[in-house]
Amino acid sequence: MPSVDDLMKGWMSQLRQGVLPDDIVADIYEHFRASIGEDRKQLAADLDAFLIIAERDRERLRLVDEVLEEFPDDVLVLMRKSSIYLYSMDDFEQALKWIEVAIEHADRQNCCRRMALGQKARILLKLGRGGELTDVLEGIMALRLEKGAIDVGRERDFVDRAPPGMIRKDVLERYNEFRPKRSTDTSADGPPRYELPDEAM
Repeated sequence: MPSVDDLMKGWMSQLRQGVLPDDIVADIYEHFRASIGEDRKQLAADLDAFLIIAERDRERLRLVDEVLEEFPDDVLVLMRKSSIYLYSMDDFEQALKWIEVAIEHADRQNCCRRMALGQKARILLKLGRGGELTDVLEGIMALRLEKGAIDVGRERDFVDRAPPGMIRKDVLERYNEFRPKRSTDTSADGPPRYELPDEAM
């Protein structure tokens, strides 16, 4: 029986060879239905990736709800639900509602805290709530990650996309010190490429 990672490599290979995304989705669904435990969670994430490619966003929401029935405390699954509302449905209030749930679980489990706050910053930027965004940046800077923490490196895409004056000046200055701008940074509308937190190494 191939591992989930090997299955994903195979599906990516099929996609490069021109197999229709819908056909690959059908195959992933078969494996997902037959899986249990951590494999089921990973296959759900793989399935979500291919549903994006196949432009089946409503199905993504049904899938994440099904996974949350089994894993209601999983921070990454909760964040995925928020992301669907943020990037696929432009429903920023629902995105905010679900990232708040994710943050509550992240704080309790002491994992993915910076990642969840970064997502909240992106949502508040979309909503134009500069005061709340400023507070979230304060929260990100105040976090102290333990060595080996499951989280993300310091991000600033939400700062670079914020219009002038939206973030309080003193907080913006401190954030620029906390995470200086790099030549590789982009202002793309979405989370940047994943980086491990320096503090966790």
